[in-house]
Amino acid sequence: MVHDESDTLVPSNNIIKFNNTNLATGISYDPNIGEFTVPSNGQYIIHWWVNVRNEKQSYDDCERYALGIELHQFYPFDVLIAHSSTHNRLSYLQTGTISGNAIFNATGGSTFRFINSSAIDFTLVPNDLYSAAVSITRIN
Repeated sequence: MVHDESDTLVPSNNIIKFNNTNLATGISYDPNIGEFTVPSNGQYIIHWWVNVRNEKQSYDDCERYALGIELHQFYPFDVLIAHSSTHNRLSYLQTGTISGNAIFNATGGSTFRFINSSAIDFTLVPNDLYSAAVSITRIN
């Protein structure tokens, strides 16, 4: 499991980097580059939720945006694993939660990253203590 307690800006099309790890399953996470690595071949399940705030840079822009996250395998090749988004469109400085899950097959040494797939920047927003949480488990 990794989680985040920050109030960090994530630009559009950039990697989401979580700041705290609590890994005990052999899956590693590098917070400097936002990358998970699975240790062995198998089938994995991943669950995530991320609290986000619309950071469109102008209050005068009244357009509402759905904010989204994609989970990509990066190594040995780039593959989109899953996409999730806020359930409604958010106005300037409104917050919402993006949650998702996926079951996927991976080879040992494969790496994975979460990307802000929104058309705009968003900020991770702590709700009580956490702004995000991710858990990955090998199931087969």
